[in-house]
Amino acid sequence: MSPRTALSTAAFVLAVALLLAAPATAGMTYKTTISMSEKFPAFHGKLHSPYAYCTQNRKVKLYREKMGPDKLLGTDVSESDGIWEIPIGNRLIGGSYYSTVAAKHSAEVGVTCKFAKSRVAVVDY
Repeated sequence: MSPRTALSTAAFVLAVALLLAAPATAGMTYKTTISMSEKFPAFHGKLHSPYAYCTQNRKVKLYREKMGPDKLLGTDVSESDGIWEIPIGNRLIGGSYYSTVAAKHSAEVGVTCKFAKSRVAVVDY
């Protein structure tokens, strides 16, 4: 392999590596999903997204469905891996529960993370 070919190959490999390692493209919007488990003593779950920025440091809210506006039971901020937990202790009563995470936008990073709502969990007591 000639020095010129080797240099061209190295430049190509470097360019591909930089593209793969680069953060999200500016102005991108990413879907977020939220999983939730209702195992006592806390509701807990994880945020999922193809872009890590959309899973970390996001405020998660837990609600109980009721007539009129749903009741907010607690909040948490997701960890760097998307995990969250909201302890409810003895406030757990039979009913339908769900969690949400608000949309998140960063002009600095150029990314928007979409709103998400978990599936409804029904607790019978």
